[in-house]
Order: sequence, then structure tokens, then C-alpha cells
Amino acid sequence: MTAADALAVSPVQHVRSLAASMRDGLRSGAVGRMSVPPRETVSDAAGTKFISMPAVSPDYDLYINKVATIAGAAGRGATVTSVVPMFSVATGRFLGALDGATVTNLKCAAVTALVTDLCAAPDSRVLGILGSGVQARQQFLGVAAVRELAEVRIWSRNTEHAAAFAREIAATVPVTVCASAEEASRGVDVLSTATTSVRPLAISAELPVHVHINCMGAHTAESRELPVELLRSSLVIVEDVRTAIAEAGESHSGAVEIAAVLADMAGTLADRRTIFASTGCAYLDLITCAYLAER
Repeated sequence: MTAADALAVSPVQHVRSLAASMRDGLRSGAVGRMSVPPRETVSDAAGTKFISMPAVSPDYDLYINKVATIAGAAGRGATVTSVVPMFSVATGRFLGALDGATVTNLKCAAVTALVTDLCAAPDSRVLGILGSGVQARQQFLGVAAVRELAEVRIWSRNTEHAAAFAREIAATVPVTVCASAEEASRGVDVLSTATTSVRPLAISAELPVHVHINCMGAHTAESRELPVELLRSSLVIVEDVRTAIAEAGESHSGAVEIAAVLADMAGTLADRRTIFASTGCAYLDLITCAYLAER
């Protein structure tokens, strides 16, 4: 049975279990003892990107390097191919390789579940999702793993994709396909952005103070899904501040890391607007690989 086959049996339970493993790794100090160099990206003349994301952990006895290629223009049919080789730290022995998409999909859903559970009000019931691709599905799975949803609102620039996504989840929760990002975000308890937009989305100006936002889509130092004003008026949470500043700009310099939220702020966030501005970090990929390798 492959890793993807195992996850298909009970994806929600896997998301919850991996989120707990991430929480344990952060609280125990195992993440702090990892060596996680900045990711490296090399581009060729055609614009294809070649990415390397290594991480080494003595606690997990694991060295991984998620390597990926991104070919084609982002937002216009870009193709992502990735694989994650694993080695024992103690012996240097090659342990095997995991499909990068499986690792990434589970990791993103699980870290979303972890941060949403920390930040969103316990009675959050309405989820807005901006986007209708792979990341949007990760977001639904992650939030649904930790909150009992009564309604999901979806908006996408591609109305056919939005309708298809809605049909996929309609058996488990009432779904509304919205005509605009503003409509999909108005009055929600949790909002997930999962688009390739390089300009801030037209999010409702009436977001309640208690709302939690998972910002998972496009980000560079010059472009982002969320307005700068929204970042400034919210508590911004990231996997790693150094990576966030390098990849998403100085607007993230005042962010706090997930580990700090777990250590110092858990239980005090429900009355504050919070934004999880994800840029990804290989320590989460390593924990995910360890989780999958055990299975």
C-alpha cells in the first residue's frame, strides 16, 4: 500500500493525528533542534524552477530533502513535480522516497488544522474559501478536521472549478458558490485564501474581529493575496519568521511563529483577528515524512 492509499482510508483522522504530531514536535523542542537551511531555488532560461528544501533531525533520526520542479507560468497551468528522499541520520542509510504531492497535501492540511484549532473560536461554523484548486481542498480538509462546519462558501475566478469543488464536499456540509470574494468572505468565522492572485483579493471590509484567516496561496515580497492593511491590523503567524521575511517581505517582520503561539499564547487568541501567512518550511515536511514512514 502506498502512502497515498493509506491516507485515502481516513484522511480526516490522518490530518488530526499529524497535527498532533506537529504540536508535539514544536512543544518538545525537537523542531528547535532541527537543522533547516533556507530553501534554494534555481531557474533556467525557460522559467522552470528547481527547488530544494532540506531538513535534518536527530530526534526523528531523519534527513529529508523535498526536491521539486515548477514548469510553466504560475496560474496558467504550471506543472509541479516533487519527490522526498529520506535517510537515517544515525547511519546515513537511504530509507526510501515519498511522493512530494502526498507529503505536501497532508502537511498543508495538518498545519492548517493545528493553527486553526489554536486561533479560531471554538464555535466557528462558517468557512469561506477563496480558490478551488488543490490548496482549497487542503484548506477544507484541515479546517473541517477541527471545527464542526455548518456552511462553506466558495469563490473562484473559474466558476466551473468552484462548482466542481462544491459538488465534492456537498455531501458533508451545505455549500454556497459565491459570485465574488467579498460575498464569500462576508460574515465568516474562518477564511482560507488559496489562489494564485498577485494582487490583494477583494475581501470583505466587515470581517469580524474574531475571524481567523489561513493565507495559503500566492506570496512574494511584491505580491500577496491579503491587503497590507489587513496584515497590519491582525496578529500574523508564520512557520518561520526568517523564511517569511525572505519570501513574503518585511510586512511579516512582526509575525510570531507557531511555536511561540503554542508556548505563550494558546487560549488567548479567540478574541483577536489572526492570520496564518504560510510560506512553508521543511521542518513540517520532515515531521510529515516521519509520520508517513511509520505507516
